[in-house]
Amino acid sequence: MTPAESESPDTSRWTWIVLAVLLALAATLRFYHLDSQLWLDEVSALRGYRKPFLETLTTFPIFFPNPLYELMAHTGILVLGESAWAIRFPAALFGVAGVLAFYALSRRCLPPASATLAAFLLAASYHHVFFSQDARGYTTYLFFAILATERLLALLERMRRTTAAAYIVLAALATYAHPFGLFVLAGQMPVALAVTWMRRRRGETGGPTIAHVIWLSVLSGLAVATLFAPLIPDALRYVLGEARTPSHGPRVTSLLPELLAGLRAGFGGWAGVITGAVLGSLGTLLFVRRQPVAFALLATPLAVSAFTIIALDAGVHPRYFLLALPLGYMVAAHTAMPLVRWITRSVIRLSARRAATVEFGAGLAIVVIACVPLLRYYRVPKQDYLGAIRELERLAGPEDRVVAIAHAGFAMRHYYDPDFTVASDLDELRSIEGHGNRVWLMVTLENPLASGTPDLFAHLRSDYKRVTVLPGTIGDGAIRIYVRDATPEPATPDP
Repeated sequence: MTPAESESPDTSRWTWIVLAVLLALAATLRFYHLDSQLWLDEVSALRGYRKPFLETLTTFPIFFPNPLYELMAHTGILVLGESAWAIRFPAALFGVAGVLAFYALSRRCLPPASATLAAFLLAASYHHVFFSQDARGYTTYLFFAILATERLLALLERMRRTTAAAYIVLAALATYAHPFGLFVLAGQMPVALAVTWMRRRRGETGGPTIAHVIWLSVLSGLAVATLFAPLIPDALRYVLGEARTPSHGPRVTSLLPELLAGLRAGFGGWAGVITGAVLGSLGTLLFVRRQPVAFALLATPLAVSAFTIIALDAGVHPRYFLLALPLGYMVAAHTAMPLVRWITRSVIRLSARRAATVEFGAGLAIVVIACVPLLRYYRVPKQDYLGAIRELERLAGPEDRVVAIAHAGFAMRHYYDPDFTVASDLDELRSIEGHGNRVWLMVTLENPLASGTPDLFAHLRSDYKRVTVLPGTIGDGAIRIYVRDATPEPATPDP
């Protein structure tokens, strides 16, 4: 996207213009509509954000293990009051900061035009915007992981104590933001050790020694252990217990449908997914040839996390592999810009000035296309609980019973309407039905409902009629409204 590949990233006025536009785009997309409805997971997390600071520091958050985010969200509630905007503010702030951090990493790994395109793609990324407006610690984790990777690349080029200290702090904070940050450290240290050993064998100097890398590993591990010291017992119980239950998420072997649904949403359907897969394969080969160390530092933590999850037989979601996002955009940009450059300068044979203009336009067009999935994202709530309440108020008569079941009931009871009638299981629902009135149900996340409470789901399917569906951007997060007609009272026998 820059006018010419040869421009200096340090002295060019263009660099500052790019940074200003990048910051403006990232901030606009992440703070726009930040006060939209909370979805189920955010409602669950909110219960932790209400805890006192001391309890947060010493208790592992079972539902969503983002300790650092709990502290920040709790501060947001104290300063701004309890609102969607307040508890999402840290996610949006670190989302914007993560885009700038990614620009720094991309400039270290790619030519200027490819690096700039990669940063703008992350700024416009459906998935990154989504997590920047999600009151959990994923963008915080990604910010620290990206910066840690950039600092480790700098350290492998030239050994400096300040750079090493920065990596230790960033790796520890990435883990405190989300335990998956531990996989960043576990994946990157063997890569750093192997790179250092190979370079030393070739007689290269200036980088760290093997002893330096070992000390870096030890001190980083100690920093993580220090932050997690009060949380370790609860964390172990979570990993070996809760994380392995069916309610925690699908196994790796059944992850593909959820992954494909997320990719289709983020890349505009199957055409975008297939195009991305083809270009991604080509770009991966090009990127590995240009930056094998950077590729290994980003890819190895993903492999380590996948292997660990499989070994533990734990539940998993695509968001656990969020580190693939920056790697994917660097690969995509390193495919697109050289391809455009080759077409303009070798195939069409434009002059250097005209070629630069066409390349800029092509990069801009790619970013605009990347923004298209955001149109639906801003238009449709993550989960439309408020719309469901309004619809039920319109449909239900004065004698009807209105009930939220299972996951929908949790959201209503703990955030949207504590007085809303809730049925957690089939027995509670049958008790409500026993009065003979017509019953309206608010239902969401039907796949977990079917696997967690199959008897309740079977009753819903056999005895209720679906009336309407309120779409949501969360996979399976649409809210469905069902109705069951009133049951006639049994006739009283004649005396």
